[in-house]
Amino acid sequence: MDFDQRIRELEEEIRRTQKNKATEKHISLLLAKIAKLKREKLKMELKRGGGGGGFDVAKTGDARVALVGFPSVGKSSLLTSLTGKESKSADYAFTTVSVIPAILEYKGAKIQILDLPGIIEDASKGKGRGREVLAVVRTADLILIVVEATAAEKQLSSITRMLHEVGIRLEKKRPDVRISKRASGPMKIFNNSKLDTSTIIAILNENGIRSADVYIGEGVEYQDLLDSLDDSLVYTKSLVVINKIDLIDTNTLDILKSKYPKAVFVSNYIPETIQILKDRIYKEFDFIRIYTKSWKGEVSSDPLILKRGATVRDVCRAIHRELEENFKYAIVWGTSAKYPGQRVGLDHKMDDGDIIQIYDQ
Repeated sequence: MDFDQRIRELEEEIRRTQKNKATEKHISLLLAKIAKLKREKLKMELKRGGGGGGFDVAKTGDARVALVGFPSVGKSSLLTSLTGKESKSADYAFTTVSVIPAILEYKGAKIQILDLPGIIEDASKGKGRGREVLAVVRTADLILIVVEATAAEKQLSSITRMLHEVGIRLEKKRPDVRISKRASGPMKIFNNSKLDTSTIIAILNENGIRSADVYIGEGVEYQDLLDSLDDSLVYTKSLVVINKIDLIDTNTLDILKSKYPKAVFVSNYIPETIQILKDRIYKEFDFIRIYTKSWKGEVSSDPLILKRGATVRDVCRAIHRELEENFKYAIVWGTSAKYPGQRVGLDHKMDDGDIIQIYDQ
């Protein structure tokens, strides 16, 4: 099947269709067909992408960060500044030739940083080994979109579009849609959104769902519904890094800061900006540090790194898989305890910096 040609035909039909209440269902069904074709195309491309030639990297550490950007935006230099590891570049294009993994050790956490080959325009369509690079990006817990200060807007727009095309949804939560398929019986729709129920059923039918209990949350739009049907999508945090700020004047820098208030502005020639970036990367994961205490009363110097909201149960699982089964009680010191040395159970929530002593049977 020529996916691109069929998608173009459907998109052209949408452009020719007058948009009003009467055509809403027809347009939504066309969008459903396009989404289905793009999903099938992406799955086929992902089978061809990823792995081989330095692109298959084992996940290590407490989290994974991928550096994504066009060639020569300074990703390799950033990797060196963040981790101290040199990243080999190709002489012909001044770009990384394979995925370079390194570890950022910060506040007790070990964060894997991947320096990826620079992507080029239309990388999502396979150009410049784009499928292989973007397949690795999909495995990251945080994507650092690195753009050059002199071309920030153009580069950022292109990269976010390409990431979207390969099924990466940045800074979005999974749609509030739940579908429980049944073997038979009528479709039951619990619709709390403003979407037309008959259109919802038509979209589900287009995707082979004819008997199910379906919950649609408040605020869900048609694109959210279509996304909920695609199990290949990944929802990932991102952080925009505007690099080489030493190449622009202060007025241009102020304009960029106003336009991108959540971005991190860095230069390898300004060490304090690298420190700010390290801190922002760490904060994005919302880690907490838990220190264990032995029966001799010795407190470990290396903390366990867990996500905020972690419980004593999570601590047990992080130490040893059998510790939860043999758990008796724990003693906790720190801000999560009502008093120093509080005796707690498995569901007790931990805070950053807490000390825990676990007793098993």
